[in-house]
Amino acid sequence: MTTNNQRTYPRANTLLPFTVRRLQPDESGEPNCRVTTDIIVIDDFLPPPLKDELLNLWLNMLNAKLDYLIRQVSPKRENVVFMTCEPLNISGSGMSLVAQESFNIGDILEIRMVLQTYPSKIIYLYGETVRIEATPQRAESYTVSVKFRGMSDDVRNEIMKFDYKKHRQKLITGKKA
Repeated sequence: MTTNNQRTYPRANTLLPFTVRRLQPDESGEPNCRVTTDIIVIDDFLPPPLKDELLNLWLNMLNAKLDYLIRQVSPKRENVVFMTCEPLNISGSGMSLVAQESFNIGDILEIRMVLQTYPSKIIYLYGETVRIEATPQRAESYTVSVKFRGMSDDVRNEIMKFDYKKHRQKLITGKKA
């Protein structure tokens, strides 16, 4: 028996910088997803190694210098967002992500995520936890699925533009192979 895909929006598997936290009950009101331009610092992320060892060393040196400059230029440390990269699956209506913390079904989460477009944007997403599973081969990690709440058309469009860009890249790469 075959089933039709009943998803409203296409999904993209990707690796993006993000942070996640549980909203506290005293954080009143319905949260609204939004796009910001906070200062971005992506922590604990090294580019993948290249086969050309000299180019790899050069790019890692440039990466270290840029990290240093970003830290020096950002005097308002309270607006700096520190993030790590983990795999996730995102669409216009929800996402699955890998977290180090176990959440409960029904928890409302705030997810800050960098969309690596030009220029880069930080989006604040709010979602209700609908599924939690232990992540295989990763001790003390959980795959958390959320359904977005308070989603505006502007934020959904940013996600969809990113989503289609990722799919277009996969199609072009697949055709060349």
